[in-house]
Amino acid sequence: MSAKQTSSKRSGTNVSQLDAPPLFIDRDAWSRRLGAALDAANVRYIAHRQRFDNESPDAEWIAAAGREGWIAISRDQRIHRKPNELAAIRSSRAIIFVFTSGNLSAEGTATVLLKALPKILTKAKGAKRPALFSIHKDGSVAQLRL
Repeated sequence: MSAKQTSSKRSGTNVSQLDAPPLFIDRDAWSRRLGAALDAANVRYIAHRQRFDNESPDAEWIAAAGREGWIAISRDQRIHRKPNELAAIRSSRAIIFVFTSGNLSAEGTATVLLKALPKILTKAKGAKRPALFSIHKDGSVAQLRL
């Protein structure tokens, strides 16, 4: 399947994403509610299940995200502590944003992601690859050490 197409209608959210790569939503962050919220905001994205099966190792999607230039979104707070995933981030030069609050509902995840999206796009555009960022419950975004 291909990435979701952005409509030509400009909203407050998608104006910033017009020249940005699509978001890649990891299986840990994915929900139907998140997909519906991204669709409603005309945000281009690729859901994990569109490109990978549920059992594929994280290092596989991390490598693809780096290779394709996607902005990856995950809820795996330990992603940079797992040696194989850290190596995949570094070697693929991926840009990954991780939610720091593991107890967000599907609706909460969608709300926080849309609130943080302008910051995510700005940070991703200016980041030196590879890069890892945290997304906080208040919608703020901060760079993490790799």
